Amino acid sequence: MSKSVRMVQAAVVALALLAGACSQSVPQAADEAIADGESAAAPATTAGVAEIEPPPDPDMVVDEALADLTVEEKVGQLLMPVLAGTSAEEVDAGDAALNRQISGLERPSDIVAAFHLGGVLYLENNIESAEQLRGLSSGLQTAAQAGGGPELLIAVDQEGGRVNRITDQVTVFPSASDLAGNVDAVTEASYVTGQQLQRQGINVVLAPVADVVLPGLPGFIGDRSFGDDPEMVADMVSGSVVGLQQSGVAAAVKHWPGHGATDTDSHLSLPELKVDRAQWDQRERVPFDAAIANDVAIVVVGHLAVPGLDDSGTPATLSTVIIDDLLRRELGFDGVVMTDALNMGAVGQFDAGDVSVDAILAGADVLLVPPDLAASYEALLAAAADGSLPADRLDQSVRRVLMLKYKLSLLPEPGDR
Repeated sequence: MSKSVRMVQAAVVALALLAGACSQSVPQAADEAIADGESAAAPATTAGVAEIEPPPDPDMVVDEALADLTVEEKVGQLLMPVLAGTSAEEVDAGDAALNRQISGLERPSDIVAAFHLGGVLYLENNIESAEQLRGLSSGLQTAAQAGGGPELLIAVDQEGGRVNRITDQVTVFPSASDLAGNVDAVTEASYVTGQQLQRQGINVVLAPVADVVLPGLPGFIGDRSFGDDPEMVADMVSGSVVGLQQSGVAAAVKHWPGHGATDTDSHLSLPELKVDRAQWDQRERVPFDAAIANDVAIVVVGHLAVPGLDDSGTPATLSTVIIDDLLRRELGFDGVVMTDALNMGAVGQFDAGDVSVDAILAGADVLLVPPDLAASYEALLAAAADGSLPADRLDQSVRRVLMLKYKLSLLPEPGDR
């Protein structure tokens, strides 16, 4: 057993012991009382018994929520920017300037309300402590709900290893490569991570990494990958998805259609994955198939060209072939498709408004970190107004976002809208 796996198991055991020391379940207490010869109290009788209403139909709830949204509110649900600051209401001069640059507004709460945002992404400059982060999350959710709208998707990169945005009151687990081969350790680490992040207001974890690296050539992804064996990586990805989502957060598997066999940093320029279709089927596809089979909530599309899949060389984030034809139709994924951050150098040559519209038309549902929030919002509104973004296409994406929010209990009750 490796040192990293022992670290995971020790952390999980410690948390379980702590939970056991602090509480005792009602069924366990009842069993002990009966064993001691005590009688369980009989239920009180009442004159009448209220009928238990059946749970609402998710499709009906989501369709009603969708019908209540204006076009402006629908467009906002597709946007997940980074907002500067550690408080929803109070920002210093530097953070205020950054927020003005992308939105024209200074306070995060005002930006959430004005753009009807569907979500936000936390980076290091949003994070000081667990208590502070809980306050920020609460403040942003209050702003999102002020007009009766749905709560926000609040996302963070928390992969383990060198990609951990949050460190206060969480267990920092080893990298994917250190845990590779032990699906139980991966599942346990993911479950604990999801539970701990929830307490700070996080409901989306941008993990696991499903990229398969080349033997002996870790490339740009490196130890963020579980390794070079597609089947083993698929098992680890499955365990991580199950662990995260059983904890109550949405998992976001990345980077479709597979970034592991590239050595170019997409933060700087556009990588090219040099595979033919047969090679891709045997390697890159396998972990994503496994994630989808385990009902992963979100697939994050990477910024890379894959001529073997789309001979136009279009970045995957803007490729109808790679998103709509391959991911949606062939692999059968009907969850939320999220772009990788649109402020990355790989797509830096595109106009901020144009790239936003083109990504949605290609099949994406959520635009991560648009570099100019106001430009993206206005471009999507204009495209919806002139029909270049058809109403049914806009509704498809918004409906997927709302369905995810329903599953995460982020939609308001029908009477509260």
